[in-house]
This record gives sequence, C-alpha cells and structure tokens, in this order.
Amino acid sequence: MAKGLRFDNDYLVGGPARAWVTPNFLLSEYAAADGSIYVHRELLAAVQLLRDALGRSVDIAAVTPSGGLGAGLAGRFAWVRAGDPQNVVNAAQALLRDATLERVETRGERVYLQIPDPTQLPPLVPERALERAIRVTAAFETSGDPYLQVTGNFDGAGLSFGPIQVNFGTGTLQAMFRRYQARDATALRRCFGDLWDEWQRVMALPSRRQQVAWADALSRGRNKADFNPAWTAALQAVGNTAAFRDETLRYAYDVYGRKLIAALSWLNGACPVRIGNFRCLAALYDLCVQQGSLNKAHDAIRRRIAAEQPTDEFQLTRIAVEERGRKASAPWRADCISRRLCILERAPVAVTESGRSAQRDNPNLYLLRNAPVKQMERYLL
Repeated sequence: MAKGLRFDNDYLVGGPARAWVTPNFLLSEYAAADGSIYVHRELLAAVQLLRDALGRSVDIAAVTPSGGLGAGLAGRFAWVRAGDPQNVVNAAQALLRDATLERVETRGERVYLQIPDPTQLPPLVPERALERAIRVTAAFETSGDPYLQVTGNFDGAGLSFGPIQVNFGTGTLQAMFRRYQARDATALRRCFGDLWDEWQRVMALPSRRQQVAWADALSRGRNKADFNPAWTAALQAVGNTAAFRDETLRYAYDVYGRKLIAALSWLNGACPVRIGNFRCLAALYDLCVQQGSLNKAHDAIRRRIAAEQPTDEFQLTRIAVEERGRKASAPWRADCISRRLCILERAPVAVTESGRSAQRDNPNLYLLRNAPVKQMERYLL
C-alpha cells in the first residue's frame, strides 16, 4: 500500500491521486464526482479480489448511489464494469460465500458491489485465513503470482520455489515435491517434460549440499537470484497446477500451522488475553515462517507482559513479535520487527534496532481483514 494514504476509522479519506491503494487500483479511481474520497478498506479489498478472480481489468464506474442502491451506505459500495456483467457476478460468488461481499446486483452493463457492515464482520473461515496469510508473507519476498516464484541461489539455499519459498538448503523443497509426486506423479512428470529424468536424479542426490551446488550452477543474473529459463518454465508449470497449489497450502498448514498453534498456546499460558483477530494471527504466522518460533524470546516476552499488563490481543501480539525480532541476528532485527508491525498496522512502520533501520511495505495488505478467525485452534490441531 502506497505511502501518504490517509485513513479515518478504516475508511480511506485521502492521499496522492496516483497512489496505489491495492495492486491494480489507484486512489483517483475511487474519487467521487466532487473529488472526495471515502472508501472502506473492506471495499478496496473486495474490488481487488474480484479483479484477481476475473483475471482481467475492472473499471470502477461510480461510488455514488443509483437506482435505490447504495443510499446511506457511503464507503461500503461501488459500481464496476468488466465486460459481460454475468461473468462479473459469477466471479463474485466466492466473495459472497466468504462474506467479503454482502450484495451483488447488475444494472445494465454495471455491477453493484456492497460489503457487509464493517463493524460486524463475520469470522473468516480458517482455511481462507491461512491462504490470505500465506499470500501476505509471500509478498514480502516475491512479486507477482506467488505460486510461480522461482528464485536462484542468491542466499545459499540453492533453489527456492513457490509462496513459502521452500528450498534445497532447508530440505523443504524436497519434502514438498515428494508430496506432489505422491498426489499425482503423472501430472508432475508432464510439467517437467524432457527435464523429468534429470529432476529425478537431482532429487535422489544423497545430500542437500549437492542439490544446492546443482542449483547454483543453474542460477543466473545479479547475485544469482534468477534461474535457468527452461527449469523456471517447468517449475512454473507445477505452480500453475491446481492440485499442486492445493498441496502447497496443505504443506504450509502442516508445517507452519503447527508452529503457529504452538506460539498461540504458549502465549495463552503466559497471558490470559485470547488472540483471534486475523491481523494478529497473520503477524504470528509470518514470524513462524521467518523465525520458526517464539522460543528464544520466552523470557523477554514474559518480562514485558509482567511490566505492561496487555489488555488486548494487539498489545500482546506486538510484545511477542518485537521481542522475538530482537533475538534475530543483529542485521535483521529491524527488518523482522518492521514486517510484523506492518501486518498488525496494515501500513509501513519504521523500526530501528541494533543500529539498523527498516520500514517494510507489502502490496497485499488489503488481504488483512480486521475480523476474527473461526475456531483457528481447532483447525490447526
């Protein structure tokens, strides 16, 4: 989300006209006829998600009431155009089911979109919440479709792939591809084509070090962040396969979901404040992906809880992510803390730690719904 945007109680009320409010929409596109801006974050997210679902441009036709629709709902609706109105309505069905949208109607070539009452948002379904959290975390490291990300050996990990950047160095890439092969070996082989036999040889190498060395030889560009085009195309074919995308989510649930539930359980024992808001959960999920657990900061977190007596989940989550961030290697402490606070606040937060400064931003902040998650603990168990 661009700098300079101004919000009032979660309603966008101003900023630079050419500022991006979500990846595909400028602030100026939401301006009323008099130039004023008043749009809730949830509506910004809903329109972007609709655009993502359609896979094509969406024009915002108006943000004023018309034909009896939108009256008394300032900031909670928009009229859009995107080709055949029925295609727009069809794409909006999933957003209606998860209550991202409350009402969708056609009027000629325009489609009316209305969000629920932002003060009474229904809980997110756990599976959708984790899917959103994965996309937010992925956006700190990559751009574009996170399932198509292929990264070379710029960091010593050899080859990194997908939204959670599984890699040879940690053994996570090998584990995930074993799951892909167990799910549909024929489809996986089809993705690799003539490269299949070589891929099988690499996966069978006796050590991670050898696998990293193989990937290093195929890494390209500045700092070896790019990868051989033929292999990149094969891996992106995997990332484009619906079954493998689903398996990636399952892998993330299995690996990082367990870490998240461990963090939530420990925090519940340290402080009686329950953590259930999606923004807090997403910040802790990002911590689990990047730093593994809260373990190294247990004592520091307990001390701050005793000193500050947090009374809400945002205060408690902030303590947890700040103290765990301070246990990272000195050059990365500011970066770790800034990432988590960016998620909590849904805006860049400047942080200085150990002589280093960071102010991380994320293009997917629109996914951070200010709502509870339904029975997250049961889902992760």
